[in-house]
Amino acid sequence: MISALILACSAGTATGAAPTGATTSEQKAGGTTYYVDCSAGNDAENGTSAGTAWRTLQKVNSIVFRPADRILFRKGSTCQGELVPQGSGSDKNPIAVGSYGSGARPKLVASDARAAVYLHNVEGWEIRGLDISDPGGNVTDPRTGIYVELTDYGVGSHYVFDDNYVHDVAGCDCTNPGQPGGGIVFNATGSGKVTSFSGITVTDNTLRDVSGIGIGTSSLWARRALYPSGPGSAYGPDTGIEIERNHLSRLGGDGINITNGQHAMIQHNTVEGFGLKATTDHAGIWAWNSDYTTMQYNTIGGGDAGKFGAFAFDVDGADVGDLYQYNVSHDNSGLMLICSVEGLPSDRPTIRYNISQNDRDVSGGVIILACTKQTNISIYGNTVYAPTADTMWWNISPDTPLVANNIFVGKPGGSAFKDTTSTFTGNLYQNISTVPADAQRVLGDPQLVKPGSATSIDDATGYRFKKSSPARGSGVRLPQDAARDFFGNRVPAGNPSMGAYQGPGV
Repeated sequence: MISALILACSAGTATGAAPTGATTSEQKAGGTTYYVDCSAGNDAENGTSAGTAWRTLQKVNSIVFRPADRILFRKGSTCQGELVPQGSGSDKNPIAVGSYGSGARPKLVASDARAAVYLHNVEGWEIRGLDISDPGGNVTDPRTGIYVELTDYGVGSHYVFDDNYVHDVAGCDCTNPGQPGGGIVFNATGSGKVTSFSGITVTDNTLRDVSGIGIGTSSLWARRALYPSGPGSAYGPDTGIEIERNHLSRLGGDGINITNGQHAMIQHNTVEGFGLKATTDHAGIWAWNSDYTTMQYNTIGGGDAGKFGAFAFDVDGADVGDLYQYNVSHDNSGLMLICSVEGLPSDRPTIRYNISQNDRDVSGGVIILACTKQTNISIYGNTVYAPTADTMWWNISPDTPLVANNIFVGKPGGSAFKDTTSTFTGNLYQNISTVPADAQRVLGDPQLVKPGSATSIDDATGYRFKKSSPARGSGVRLPQDAARDFFGNRVPAGNPSMGAYQGPGV
């Protein structure tokens, strides 16, 4: 990943409470509902009512489940061990895992296991409302909260993980595509049959204290024209990926990563604290060997990988058409790394209408372009407020991006721009010691209402400007511009303003 920078650049229940975790399609299909009470159940019972609930995960793991079945764990109970279920559901009749009764979420607690929940060569599963952990002292091997692995399977479909609490997952900061570790991870492996995922929905989960990646996809079926040296003999594209409204914090590695994705949507997530056990560079959200990934309305903060980089975003290798828009990045080691590995070119990344606050230049710049050439890069309509950075922008690549209509505010005394190849036009610069060539530039105070006051995308109004701002209406017209700005204002057909705000001023 970002290490390339170094390489290249050096139904009711007995309690009367309704079960949760069931979908309408499951209820209509009428599959069997199984109950598990790890405090007072009995594995000798049939498990089909709250009064005849099973007791252990071992019993659950011994059953081959069928489409539309449900597995409900009693709230307030704790199950020790790993959930490794058998059988597959379908898109219309998935197998659902959820809860029944009242009280706290049911807990599934593994102990230094490869995964607390391991779905292997199965599909059509939904998991909701559980407390999942995998604590232990291992720091050298991958450990995962929910791990879905398909091995020589073909295409696996319909995986829904919603409203789970995944936490205290031990293990290493592992980024190896063969054996990744983290909070919620999907991995396509094997060598005999091209394998991939179709229909991944990860929503409204909380992940905390995870040693590896927060949420991610991985693949050993990655070889294609854009990645000729990739693992496997062919490319297995992952489709229908939606990662939304998750809250991730205190992560050892990356926040969210998509590998082999096609048109993935990553939006309305919060990543606060990543790279905290770093063995390499990391990013809050990024894609690898993927096409048309959209990353929008996310908040990324607290990235700190020590001597390594911890960027909010990374434009990496073998990607096409990635879109980064309407995000807030704050207090990270850096805002953006644009770095393509040798032989893995990326094309048409767009970074627009984002707000960066207090991101630093730990790796040499708040924004870094490095490694080998990427093409058709567009960076426009962003507001970057970096009052402590010595270097705002550092381009040591052959990249020639279009950089337009941005606001750059550096540290008192000046932050440097180091670039001889980019095209700068219509940007505002304040506290910049080495202003790049920019015929339409504005030098001075953008008159932001309250810079430095944002904590998320929901309270970034301090990055609007006053009516008298020199940034107002001073940008250049871009044919490819977005319809709206960060705040939802329409981008004018004529000259836009500079920065992430296109409103009339306040």
